[in-house]
Amino acid sequence: MGKKNDALLTYLEDNARFAELFNYSYFGGMQVVKPQDLREASEVYVAVPDEKDEKDGLAVQAGKGRESGQRIRDIKKRLESGGWLRILAVEAQHDIAYCMPWRIMEYDCREYGQQIRRIQRKNQEADLSGEKKVYANAGERLGKFRKEDRIAPVYTLCLYHGVEEWDGPRCLKDMMDFGSAGHGGERHEWEKWFADYPMRLVCANEPVDGAGFQTSLGILFTLLPLRKNKAALRSLLEKNPVYRQMDEETANTVGILMGVKGFMENRKKYKEGDRYNMCQAIQEMIEDSRMEGEKVGWKEGEKAGRKEGEKVGREEEQKEGIRIFIQSHRDDGTEEEAIADKLQKYYAKTAEDAWSLLNNSKNGQCP
Repeated sequence: MGKKNDALLTYLEDNARFAELFNYSYFGGMQVVKPQDLREASEVYVAVPDEKDEKDGLAVQAGKGRESGQRIRDIKKRLESGGWLRILAVEAQHDIAYCMPWRIMEYDCREYGQQIRRIQRKNQEADLSGEKKVYANAGERLGKFRKEDRIAPVYTLCLYHGVEEWDGPRCLKDMMDFGSAGHGGERHEWEKWFADYPMRLVCANEPVDGAGFQTSLGILFTLLPLRKNKAALRSLLEKNPVYRQMDEETANTVGILMGVKGFMENRKKYKEGDRYNMCQAIQEMIEDSRMEGEKVGWKEGEKAGRKEGEKVGREEEQKEGIRIFIQSHRDDGTEEEAIADKLQKYYAKTAEDAWSLLNNSKNGQCP
C-alpha cells in the first residue's frame, strides 16, 4: 500500500495540515503548533557511525551495516517557537504493525542520539581549538557532554489510515511478556516498574467531528471512517456541499485513499473551475460497486446453476446405467441376490437400496 502512504504523506507536507494534525492529536484542537513556525527537517538516521566518531568516543549506535542501519522518517519538521526547538514527526501506516511502539522508540532514540553527537562534536571542536573551560569537570570531558547541554524533545505520531480496526499494541508495554497471570503479585511488581514507552496513535478509520478542523484535513478525516459504510457515506455527501467543491490536492488524496477509480482515471470529468466534484465521483463509485456486486452475484448464480445442472445430468446418467446393468444381468439369467450384491459392490449401494432398485425396475419405475 505504498501508493496510499505516499499520497497521505505528500498531503501532510503542507505546514498548515501538518500543524492541524498535531493540534488535533495532542492539544484537542487548540492552535498550539503554528504553520509559520515549522521548518522542514527530513533526514536519514544512520546507525553505524563514521570512523572518526568511533575513534573520538562520540555517542554511537549499534548496527550491522550502513545500508541496513539506515532509518528514514516519513515526515519530520522542526518547530521553532518562542526560542525553543521541538522535533515533530509522523509515521504513516496503512497496515497494522505489531511492533510499532518499538519502531517509534527506535526512531526517537536515533533522533536523540543524533542531537547528542552534534553537541559532543561541537564541544570537542571547541576544546581542541584551545578554548578555555569547555568542560567543568572530568565527567563532562569523559562524555563530551556538559551539565548545561540540552537536546530538543521529540514528538512522534503514528497515523494509521487502514480500514480495519487497529488491534496492535499502543505502547511498548503491550509488547512485553511479563509471565502468566498465575504468578500473581510478582508479575504485577515487574509490570509496575517497567519503563514504558507510549505511542501517540491516530486512527483515521475512527469517526471524528470534521467541523472542528480549520483545514481540508477535516474533509479527509470525515470521509475515511466511512469507507465500509456506503449508506452513511452517501448520506454525508448529499448533506454537505463541501464535497462538490474540493481543492485539487485534497481531491487527489481522497481519490487514492478511498479508491475512487473513476476519478483517478478521468479527473477532468469532475473538474468544475479550479475545484473538483468529489461528491459525484464517490457517488458513481458507490453505484459502480453496487452494479459490480449484482454482476458478480449473477455470475455466481449462473455458475451455481450450471454446477447443479451438471450434477443432475450425472445422476440421470447413473440411473440409466444402473437400469441397463440390472436388465442385462436378468437377460443373462443372473439371480436377483447376485445382482443385488453386484449393485452394492460396483455402485456403492446399501443392501436396502440395492433391493429397492431391483423392485422398482420390476414395476417399470426408474431405478
